[in-house]
Amino acid sequence: MSQLEKVLRTSRLKCLILTALTTGLRQGELLALTWDDIDLDKGEISVNKSIKRVNIIKSDDSKENKILIQPPKTINSNRVVPIPSELIPILKQHHLKQKLEKIKAGEEYEDKNLVFPTALGKPIDAKNLFRSYKNLLIKAGIEHKKFHCLRHTYATKLFEAGTPLKTVQALLGHSNIKTTADIYTHVMPKQKIDAAEKLNSILRLKSN
Repeated sequence: MSQLEKVLRTSRLKCLILTALTTGLRQGELLALTWDDIDLDKGEISVNKSIKRVNIIKSDDSKENKILIQPPKTINSNRVVPIPSELIPILKQHHLKQKLEKIKAGEEYEDKNLVFPTALGKPIDAKNLFRSYKNLLIKAGIEHKKFHCLRHTYATKLFEAGTPLKTVQALLGHSNIKTTADIYTHVMPKQKIDAAEKLNSILRLKSN
């Protein structure tokens, strides 16, 4: 078991991080997820919104900082992402723990049906998530990486498994395939070598 796995076992971020690693959802998409978006029977997550902290200018020209849940920026960001089978029991366990938190908090709990809320049911602030994630990496003895790196890890693993570029584009919700190709060009050389190696079978046939 890796050091990260050991730390995650007792971390409240366990399900959030594992979901990020195995679905490739953006941070804002993860924090906006509601249980209505998750179909554990079909093994699917419907991505249809994102969460963002914005400054709103009030009528008296003063600023008010608010967390807004809004539709994704592009049509392609609206997508259905498959859930790995081994993540399903982790999500179920997470849902049970969340219900216990709700009982413990009592009237203080604000039930917004979020999959990854605070212990009081409120949306998690991105800054607070950053601090918690950073502390988690420190405990695990891992060099600091941005939360977004979990999404990059997901995509890289897909490429290493031979997943077509078009499929990776759809799963990540990129607006065009060029974006996907430009970001993951570092993975392409290995894919090209693997593709070339598969042609060895043809050469063997000719030599017989």
